[in-house]
Amino acid sequence: MSLTLEHFSHPKHPLVLKECDVIADDARCYVCNTSVIASPTYTCSLSSVECQGFYLHKTCAELPTTIRFHKHNQHPLVLLKHPDDSSCDACGEDVKFSYTCQDCQFDVCLICAFQQRVLQHEGHPEHILTLMPRKSLFKCDACSEKAEDSSFVCITCDLCIHKECALSPFTIPAPAFHHHPLHLIYSVPTIHRYFNRNCNICQRRVHTNFWLYYCHKCTYFVHMRCATSSPTSSSLNEIKEEGSHNDEADLIELPLHSEESLFDLIISQCRKLQFQFQGKNKNSTAISPAPDPPIINKHWSHKEHPLVRFQYSTSENDNTEKNYDRRELVCDGCIQPITVFHQSYYACNQCGFFLHSFCATQFPGVLVAGACPPHPQHSLKLYGRSIFYTSTLCEICRYNTNGFYYHCKTCNIKIDIRCAFLPTKIKHISHNHHSLVLRPSSKSVCSVSGKGIKGGVEYGCEICSKFQIRIVCAFYPSKMKHKYDDHPVTLRQPPFFYEGVFYCEICEGQVNNQWWLYHCGECDHSLHNHCLRWIESLKFGRTVELDINDQSHTLTLVLKNHTIDTQPMSKCRYCGKYYVSNLFLECDGCGYLICCPCVIKIKASNKSIHF
Repeated sequence: MSLTLEHFSHPKHPLVLKECDVIADDARCYVCNTSVIASPTYTCSLSSVECQGFYLHKTCAELPTTIRFHKHNQHPLVLLKHPDDSSCDACGEDVKFSYTCQDCQFDVCLICAFQQRVLQHEGHPEHILTLMPRKSLFKCDACSEKAEDSSFVCITCDLCIHKECALSPFTIPAPAFHHHPLHLIYSVPTIHRYFNRNCNICQRRVHTNFWLYYCHKCTYFVHMRCATSSPTSSSLNEIKEEGSHNDEADLIELPLHSEESLFDLIISQCRKLQFQFQGKNKNSTAISPAPDPPIINKHWSHKEHPLVRFQYSTSENDNTEKNYDRRELVCDGCIQPITVFHQSYYACNQCGFFLHSFCATQFPGVLVAGACPPHPQHSLKLYGRSIFYTSTLCEICRYNTNGFYYHCKTCNIKIDIRCAFLPTKIKHISHNHHSLVLRPSSKSVCSVSGKGIKGGVEYGCEICSKFQIRIVCAFYPSKMKHKYDDHPVTLRQPPFFYEGVFYCEICEGQVNNQWWLYHCGECDHSLHNHCLRWIESLKFGRTVELDINDQSHTLTLVLKNHTIDTQPMSKCRYCGKYYVSNLFLECDGCGYLICCPCVIKIKASNKSIHF
């Protein structure tokens, strides 16, 4: 087999044969105008600009110069190049090259000239498929899309398949957009039908019972059209190329390194805004700029009892201060953990109420107009929940919080501490070729979690119109420690080199590995993002004493979340209502479960609650 060739379709230079290693996904044969993917192909031996993009199937290069055609038996047909306005007399397709009878002005394209008219296809093994060469507009039973094309039909089953789909390669050995071969399959495998699956190129849903390309090693799906479509594949390569020129090096990079990093971000953003707007309002500076006092007798958020300052300690032998269980040390202001990285905190010895020293003394009482990035229109005032088992909906992330929040009286919206100090622009590893800007919700789907963004704001790319991240997902830490795992779990983005199905260690439900998830490679444990991070804006664990029907209960705030079909819904013992997901107060002793609205009603009726 010769590696070089002289061919009349490219008389300027010799051609060189490449065995299935053509780089461009959208490469099409110059003669037959069909994809060259998975086919031995000739390209120009020179690297001149004018010859880039020239491809010639090896089979097309070896075509006979003269043939006989069944619809024009009276004369032989000769292979010739034609003007751009020529078309095939059999199928109507535009042609550059065709077999021609110059005496009769009859042209037939290469596909029609050699195409087998019956096809035994493994995608429909029951019957033979017959070629209908005339083009028509119809919905294909293979790819599910409408397109004008010739078709292969099964008369018995009334099945109609685009000719292009029927002749698609069974394997794409080296796609530019993925690191493993892709194989043509005829439905989504049963083990992956628990979730709706999306095409990894266009992100639109792949239908369960239609043909598609699939990598079983990564649970990677691609629409048939997307696998060979020039707009999707080439734009993907262009975007990656643009990413190498990103010069916004000073932007905050997400995901954050750890859970503790979010509080560091809140502090840095708060101080940055305080510096920018210093003196623009009498309340715009810190509430207490003086050194932190050892005791705060009546803090604005907890006037019932004094708050005592402590230093966080990991030593069990430290007797100089009260040693709280580390699991209790969550700040009631920002709802972030109190750790060794920010050791100073305040505690109420009677209520299990905690505040970072920064949260107790440094948050501005008022954010002047322009100081809150997600809501710059008006000034906002700082508030806190007086009853820990009630919560406030943050209008920015659309999550409830029982911590501190800022309130805009003009718009009557509330913003939790985390969202009040969001950066206006970030970089994120899931989309590292462009920065993401803070903008109103597009009411689309989050590009890393698959969850709907129904309101509030999001981080979105101004260049790639279909890329956006929910605020909550943007601040997932890259590593977390989970109580059921001896190793940190890592936030991982698809595709995953994993053959099989992931199950969540918390709820035992299946995890969709087409989206971001937390995974421990050493233990092979996986977790839903929402199972691991569900409580990030709510603090649980505080207790209240309540008399119900002359029986005293010590109730702890908990979340009951019905996540899988085998898990029963939670029932409030007081009102009898069942809940799929809700906040409850649960008795530590007897397990009595009561919903928070009922507790509020009891408190209002008999005043029997004591903190």
